[in-house]
Amino acid sequence: MRGGPNPTVSQNSGCPRIHHESHTPEFPLATLEHPANLNAYQQFRQACTLLRETSRAILPAWYQQGLELDYQLHIRSDGTSVQSFFYNRSQNEWSPGQPITEAAMADLAQAATFATKLIQDVRVLKGNSVGVVLHVADEFATAELKPELNNPAALPDLRDTSMQNPGEILDDSSVPTDQASWRVIPYPADGSEVIATTATISRRMAGFLQAVRGVGEQQNFPVITHALSAPLVVIMGLPAAIKPTEGKPFVTILQYPWFTTMAFFNQYSEIRLIRTLQHRGLRRPPNFRQALSTTNASLEFVEPDLFVLPLGADVDTQVADDLRKSFPESSVETVSFPDVAGVASWIPEPALSVEVVPEDRIHPSQTFGPMRAEKWFLQDFLPREKEASDVYPSRNEMRLLSALRLARIGVAALAVLGMAWLAFGVFSVIRRPEWAFNESESKAVQQRLVNLTQEKQRFEHWNNLLEDRSKAWVSMEALTRLFPAKSGILVKTFSHTTRPDTAPGQAKVGFIKEWIITGMARDEALSYLNTLNTREGISARFLEIAKVTGNSAYDPSPNTRTIVVNVKTLENSSFKLMPLEQIDDSDEATYPFTFNLTITQRFESEDSLAISAAMAP
Repeated sequence: MRGGPNPTVSQNSGCPRIHHESHTPEFPLATLEHPANLNAYQQFRQACTLLRETSRAILPAWYQQGLELDYQLHIRSDGTSVQSFFYNRSQNEWSPGQPITEAAMADLAQAATFATKLIQDVRVLKGNSVGVVLHVADEFATAELKPELNNPAALPDLRDTSMQNPGEILDDSSVPTDQASWRVIPYPADGSEVIATTATISRRMAGFLQAVRGVGEQQNFPVITHALSAPLVVIMGLPAAIKPTEGKPFVTILQYPWFTTMAFFNQYSEIRLIRTLQHRGLRRPPNFRQALSTTNASLEFVEPDLFVLPLGADVDTQVADDLRKSFPESSVETVSFPDVAGVASWIPEPALSVEVVPEDRIHPSQTFGPMRAEKWFLQDFLPREKEASDVYPSRNEMRLLSALRLARIGVAALAVLGMAWLAFGVFSVIRRPEWAFNESESKAVQQRLVNLTQEKQRFEHWNNLLEDRSKAWVSMEALTRLFPAKSGILVKTFSHTTRPDTAPGQAKVGFIKEWIITGMARDEALSYLNTLNTREGISARFLEIAKVTGNSAYDPSPNTRTIVVNVKTLENSSFKLMPLEQIDDSDEATYPFTFNLTITQRFESEDSLAISAAMAP
């Protein structure tokens, strides 16, 4: 719907006659309550208030996605700058958007001011809604699904579960799912070992989007937000930028200022793997070439085409030249997307997210065909919370209130059902045995319960003290599991200590276990040490030790346990280069590096293995 102020209408719904204008509603939306906390009549009255004071019954924009609206503001944040572009969908025109900074996005007051100015600008253009599309280009990560969920038919359910309860599908149970937003991305290639992966971004921008939506609700003006992952949008639009060699696999290298994302495709242009490497303050990942080589080998890619896409104003321009030297048999190209008037050439995501591909240009692969049509790459990572959305009636419910006869029938039916439910509840309570329970029997049962409770407390106390927390043979088994034979590592010293983590006034005492391991390492072992030097890597090893030994103290999954690992590697000053046949694994001079590995595992006082500090009951 286009136009200026919202048109004047009358509603015959049993609610008072209303007139919608483009002014701020007189009632505070913050006073709305969730329907689950209201009875049927209160729900009806609240819906009538929304019908009377808002434009939700006549503006479909309230129920559309931000990418479907005529006016859209696209904001792209890549860690070094924030760019904004205004898009007129009906005219297919781009122009510079309202400027905003990273600090303003983190300040809710400035975010509200930003939204107010945006609404004013759109109203000048005679618009009645606006979409705010956030392209997150400063963070991106992936995580594996649980192996037992490797069923292509379950993808729709996995997609829903990733939004509501991601902990049920992630393979790493130690990941704090409440601090990030997760979405499933399928791997449709035939022969792929897994059906999908999960992409994630943090929720740090959720407050900004919530503040923007809140201003729209206060001003009775639909501001629909949509948070996209920039690398996924770029992957979706790759056919417009690259032309791979027919019959060969290819890899696209997406260069962002803070990270590099590699997308691996087979010879049929089906995506096999998405991998991200963080720059950690450098212009490129420190292990970039090695990661590319090992991933190609694991996917059995032979001399794949390499496409480098610079997606930042100041990314490393030497990557393509270095790749040509490291991979002389592969075709290496630096590519970019077609220019779009009004948008910088290194910012393709806004134009790609709104692009409508004609049927004759749809790519035949599953990745760029059905996956694009089903909008897997355009999933909203930071939508409105479900509980907040449920406060507002659906579009059909608002239409229902517009008809007098149906509204009255609905209210009457709800009233009858409410009375029936109340009568049935009272009748059910009267029929329960507890209604005529004998008082003397109650006291006897209560005394028995007290005795059983005391016995249970004694059992739990001594069972806690006898818990298996640390055994020598398990520690030695852990050492062999951490450093298997022929791994290019020579262990020199190994120490394991355990100390209490006392805090006064607590019923249970936590404790801290620490392993300090020093030794020598060869070149091929550095990658393994780097893997151990991550939370995921050390957690995976500890979980393996827990399964093999049956010792639950090594299980890293409980939230009451934390693992911190620190690996320091130095050059071996006594290293001597010698022929392969003369190398002796026990000779320290044959190892070019030394390492010091410290693992600290903390058990909080709420952990199941925490030690009871109180006296035995």
